[in-house]
Amino acid sequence: MAQSSLIGSILERKPAAKPSSPSQATTKTGFPAVQHRSQSAFARARRDGSKPGTERLRDVPIVQSSGVRSSVPPLPHKPSSGSSKADDWRSQMEEDNRRQVASMTEEERDQERAEILGKFGSNVVDVLRKARAAREGKLVAGGSETPEVGSLIRPSSPQSTSAGSTRPPSRAERKIRFADLTAGDIHVYESAPPSPRKKALALPAPSDGDGPTVSLGQWRDKNSMTALRPSEDAQDDRIDEAHDTKVGNLEEGTPEDIRRRFFPAAPAHDPSLAWMRDDAEQDAEPEAEPNVRFDLTGNPIPPQLASKLPTHLGLHHHAEGSHAGYTLEDIFLLSRSTVPAQRASMIGLLAKIAHKLARTSADNKKGLPELAGQELTLRKRMLATGVEAMGERGGVGARAVELLWECTVSWDEGVQLFDGVELYDLDLGSSAASSEGAISSLPLDYMLPQVANMFATADLPSESMVQLLEVLHRVAQHSNSNAVEIVSTKGLVANTFQTFLLTPIPPTAGSPLPKPFALTFLRTLALASRENASVLVGPADSLLRFIVTIPSASPFPPTLATTLLTETLRLYVALGSYGLYAHIATTAQEHFLQINRYILSPDCQSKDLRLAWLQLLETWIMCAQDPHRTTPSHEILWSQVVGWRWAEDILALRQQLTDQSLEIWGRIWNAEAAFLEGARINGAKGGEDERAAVLASVKDAFSNGVERRVMNTAVKGARDALGKLSSGLRQSIVPADLHDLRKIGRHATVLAAAIRLFLACTPHSTSEPLPEPPFTLPFAELSHICATATNHPLWTGLYTPETVPYTHALCRPLSNLLSYYLRLSKSIPDNSPALWMAQAFAILCRLFPGDEECAQRAVNDITDTVTADFLQARGWSVPSEVWDKGGMTVVAPFLAHTLRPRTAVNVGPVCVTPRSISIATTQRLPPLSSLMPNEKRELRMPVTKDWLFSPLDHLLRSGETSVFKHLPDSWDASEADIVRATLLLARVSQEVLGFHNLGGFLMSREEVAFGCMKVFMLEHGQQQDDSQEEVFRDNIVERFMTDLLAPFSASASAKSLHTPPPSIHSADSIDVVAKRFLGSAVPFYQWYTDFVGLYDAISFAHPLFARLLLPPLSMRYPVDYRKYLWADYSHVMRTIRTPPEAVVTGSIAEYLWPVETDAEVVGAYLRALVKGGLEGFVRLVAVHHVACRIWPDLGSDGEERTQKLLQAVVDQGGIEAVRDVVLYRQNRQGTIMLPPACFEQPGEWKTARLEFAGKCGAALGERLKNLLESE
Repeated sequence: MAQSSLIGSILERKPAAKPSSPSQATTKTGFPAVQHRSQSAFARARRDGSKPGTERLRDVPIVQSSGVRSSVPPLPHKPSSGSSKADDWRSQMEEDNRRQVASMTEEERDQERAEILGKFGSNVVDVLRKARAAREGKLVAGGSETPEVGSLIRPSSPQSTSAGSTRPPSRAERKIRFADLTAGDIHVYESAPPSPRKKALALPAPSDGDGPTVSLGQWRDKNSMTALRPSEDAQDDRIDEAHDTKVGNLEEGTPEDIRRRFFPAAPAHDPSLAWMRDDAEQDAEPEAEPNVRFDLTGNPIPPQLASKLPTHLGLHHHAEGSHAGYTLEDIFLLSRSTVPAQRASMIGLLAKIAHKLARTSADNKKGLPELAGQELTLRKRMLATGVEAMGERGGVGARAVELLWECTVSWDEGVQLFDGVELYDLDLGSSAASSEGAISSLPLDYMLPQVANMFATADLPSESMVQLLEVLHRVAQHSNSNAVEIVSTKGLVANTFQTFLLTPIPPTAGSPLPKPFALTFLRTLALASRENASVLVGPADSLLRFIVTIPSASPFPPTLATTLLTETLRLYVALGSYGLYAHIATTAQEHFLQINRYILSPDCQSKDLRLAWLQLLETWIMCAQDPHRTTPSHEILWSQVVGWRWAEDILALRQQLTDQSLEIWGRIWNAEAAFLEGARINGAKGGEDERAAVLASVKDAFSNGVERRVMNTAVKGARDALGKLSSGLRQSIVPADLHDLRKIGRHATVLAAAIRLFLACTPHSTSEPLPEPPFTLPFAELSHICATATNHPLWTGLYTPETVPYTHALCRPLSNLLSYYLRLSKSIPDNSPALWMAQAFAILCRLFPGDEECAQRAVNDITDTVTADFLQARGWSVPSEVWDKGGMTVVAPFLAHTLRPRTAVNVGPVCVTPRSISIATTQRLPPLSSLMPNEKRELRMPVTKDWLFSPLDHLLRSGETSVFKHLPDSWDASEADIVRATLLLARVSQEVLGFHNLGGFLMSREEVAFGCMKVFMLEHGQQQDDSQEEVFRDNIVERFMTDLLAPFSASASAKSLHTPPPSIHSADSIDVVAKRFLGSAVPFYQWYTDFVGLYDAISFAHPLFARLLLPPLSMRYPVDYRKYLWADYSHVMRTIRTPPEAVVTGSIAEYLWPVETDAEVVGAYLRALVKGGLEGFVRLVAVHHVACRIWPDLGSDGEERTQKLLQAVVDQGGIEAVRDVVLYRQNRQGTIMLPPACFEQPGEWKTARLEFAGKCGAALGERLKNLLESE
């Protein structure tokens, strides 16, 4: 049956009067009257409606029905008292509705009733009943018949009754009418928690006490097709529930209806149809992949709460709105928002996440462990976000600076005041696989001009400006190149001075105060390079404002004034370390004398200020020692130093100190030593009077006074710290070890200063044995501490990947102590030259860049000590030809050049010297990664144990090295002379180190073998007509190489025959050792192929040359080496007649086990045996691997290919080859058996082998029967 409509046609109402043209009011001017806006359009309409002829119709015309569906007669209609000419519309509608309902069937009425209840709720009947009752009551009382039906029909505004009211017509007669609602019609839900502590996770449902409520729908789960469905109330149990489940009865236009009509083949939750679903449906779906979501404080939201948190928390403002919180991708996207507040909020959120992520980079169990392993990538993206937004004004720029600060300064805690090393390695992190760190990825060419402009405008808050300065300081700490780029940026340094230092004097209530950290930043720039220091000399004069007044008279607070003065003096120290700006001591001498008096007075209680003052005096004294080395020359003169009586001031400070001020005592001794070293050069009689004056003050104190107590404290502290570090140290130096390492450094600095003062008090600068010490030192304790420090395991752990990247800077005071002790040891009468030489060889391996001057002095003393008399006294016979050509003086220039090559980088020492102030290019150590021992390095310090072979490196690269351009005029030696002296010095070092139990510094087997390889490779690429010109054929050279290799031959130790071989080798393999010379670009395999080719071309079966071919054939090396020699150069194998006892190895077993598995190499072994001619060790290797591939008792699996291998040996090999393969026997555990014992072993194994041979073929068994059955 067709569905009937309850609403009739809509008809236009008939106008009550003919429309009249609008009348225009006339005015005196002829223009229309002004329409004021003091009244609204509705008020003007009501005002105009009160005029005659403009009344609006108040009654609605009768709506005629479009047709009569039933013959039911119309009900009588009672006209109301207020009806107009048109029939009463309400009565007409009621009559039409009655007829319509009467004509319906019972099913149609139920359907319409269900539709109404579904749209308006179950209580709509009560609402309509109350409205009708109210209307009828008014009709009885004679009132208006206008119904009031609550919220269903909005009443019209009443017409104004008084045109002359003082209030606007729109408000004059306004009446407020309320719907007739009960308490059950309203239900209030909370939209926000009443307090921050109360977090509503879900809206509570109405309780029984709330009364009846109007349901807006029923919530379905996330798989439901619609979020809201009409509720099925108990009062309406006649609704057919199955209606919605049928395909044909689906609501038209719903996503499911569209899918079934137009995409019937698509699954119900096809992601490609997600566009059809509304937001409620899409929000209900889970995330496609698990992502960490963060709240606005940077804390991760647990996944189980992400879909339950309410929306009022502000955590749903992102594309995927069903889950609370922001993923990192959401945050990065919103950090580029065009809304400044939103952008600032997201950048601030990134800063909070970066703070936690930094803790994760140090310990993956802290901070944000969910993001462990992603620290470097995320840090780079955060830095890029901060750089992009840092130029914005307001909160965006401030939050961007905070983000940069978190990703740089706060990321690495504890390194802000660390200025002695480039922190490049710290940027990479422990788990970084990229060669570029986060700070290295900063676009400095874009960032630095922005910073310069921000410093100039100073628009950011003062806290953000300080943070930006700290960020710039961290960038300068990263590398010297960054520091150079900062200084070269236009206006950056000048704006730093102007904004942070040149503040008003005296300061006003609203003016900013100077920032001492700006001076720290400038000092870091100066320490980075000489170029930067030269640039900073210009504006340094403006810092005199902090010098001219002492802290007690400064307009700034005393603490701030003291810090400013301290940092200014430290900046002068940094400039003076290059010999720069020393003239300020003359220009402002009155003010510096005033500072001297203040520091010596009881008013000065600042330890840092005293340390800075003493270090500055030491630096300027060294500049005055040789005024020709300052820039410009004669910046300060020795006569001025004497006239200013700095030495007396330094000694006077001693009277105010106790034995607890260790660091100040160290600075006092260094400053006094600097003065005495200068007096030895510039003073009368070599500084005799100056030494006497100093000794008069300190001699008794070192015997039984405060200096003695200071020394005892330092000795005990260093000894205890070294022992504690040794007991707690594992394979690497971790952050927990840094405290002990810093403690060692403080005590080592004091001990080194005491030794330096001791040496300065000696009458001669050369380290010669002293008849009497100038004062007493605990020599035995110093020797023990230095021996412990030299052999300490921290040096081994220093170069492991897990070590803290800046640890070598903390070890520098220790290397400084060892360098001064080496000079002291030579002057002690009881020490023999051999002992001192052993100490020198060991300590040279512990020195860092900047200690080259000490290392060169030690090498010169070594070459002077190794003479014919020295060796003869110890029973070493050396041919006279070596001394006739100059002895060790031949190689001295090469060794000195190795220690300090002529490169663009020269690191300054811990204690400045006259030479360092003229040649130093930086005062900071390079990154630890550039000092790795097994890499080719530009800086050779610290030296490796095989550094004595460096003269051979210069010979092999004579076209590249510059040493030949700087040889002395008297130098005249041949290539053979250089090789002889090099090999002899290497042998001497091995002998003295071994004799004095310093085995940790002996060259390893691989280092010696590769060093001897260099001797043979000198002939590579040479055109020589006579083989006698080849250096390796020189009898002395051959003898020295044989002596060097003798301790590493198999015959030198019974352990070489032990099996199995050691699985962990303590020494580096030969390919790792070769990287020190070849670098990473040239693999050792290429070197080895050239070496084999050279042997094939010129060796004539040279026995020593042949021995050096064997080490890479060990099973610990890749199979490529064995393939190359055994397969590609198989003809060479017959010329290698090295016996097993002469093989350069620590274990014969490493050539035998594990058994060779490569078929090509096994085939090469077989061919070499079949062809014959193999002798010595190579024959043993070939027989072993072939036999082990055949016989089950040696480990063979007995497969078909092993049977073929046995058949090939019997068919193609000679009687000796067959006998050796068949009768070969070897121990897998115990002691290696060498020929002929390995071929003569009895046992039941022969019967087993005969049975195996029979399985391979009856004929084969018969042929081997005689060999295996004979006793």
